[in-house]
Amino acid sequence: MIFTRDDVPFFIKKVEPTGNTGRKIVAFPKDYTVIDLETTGLCAGRDLIIEFAAVRVRDFQAVDTFQSLCDPGFPIPPAIEAITGITTEMVRFAPNPRSVLPDFLDFVGDDFVVGHNVNFDVRFVAASADFFRNDYIDTMAIFRKLHPALPHHRLSDMVDFYGKKNDSAHRALSDCFATQSCFEAMRDEVCCLHGDTYEFLTMLK
Repeated sequence: MIFTRDDVPFFIKKVEPTGNTGRKIVAFPKDYTVIDLETTGLCAGRDLIIEFAAVRVRDFQAVDTFQSLCDPGFPIPPAIEAITGITTEMVRFAPNPRSVLPDFLDFVGDDFVVGHNVNFDVRFVAASADFFRNDYIDTMAIFRKLHPALPHHRLSDMVDFYGKKNDSAHRALSDCFATQSCFEAMRDEVCCLHGDTYEFLTMLK
């Protein structure tokens, strides 16, 4: 069944049973905010955020950004430093995650949230803020639906597939811009294959 919010048709993929996050949906709004986080590990509620980033999109175009490093209060694990390039020294004088969170939430507002494997980011924000009820759209899930035969559906795979770029992979703001450009490429692909995004939504189960 297709629903509508702010004149945007969407398909509900999942409603979290805890009620502290929004609905996972499939939609192609023209106005949304892309988010990405870097963290000290994979466990929301135990590990902490070390970088927030977001890109506000209006009428398909990026119009504003948010970015902040955060000091988790302990040394960043070497494995995380190796992946992200974010070192303990880089965050030494950065604010703690909870002090950045209100500004991040204010920037996102009540927008549709877009991200790659965005479930991860949503759960970290919800664990820090006790809730994050924005409807969220996972580009990885859409990419997998469009191209199930590909061996992997990572952000790097999606960037390569659509011929986009990500100059600083695993840095949150660069990942946001890469996700936004791929999301728009997927919208174009869906429209080319199905005539419009609504027809694609009716095929989802």
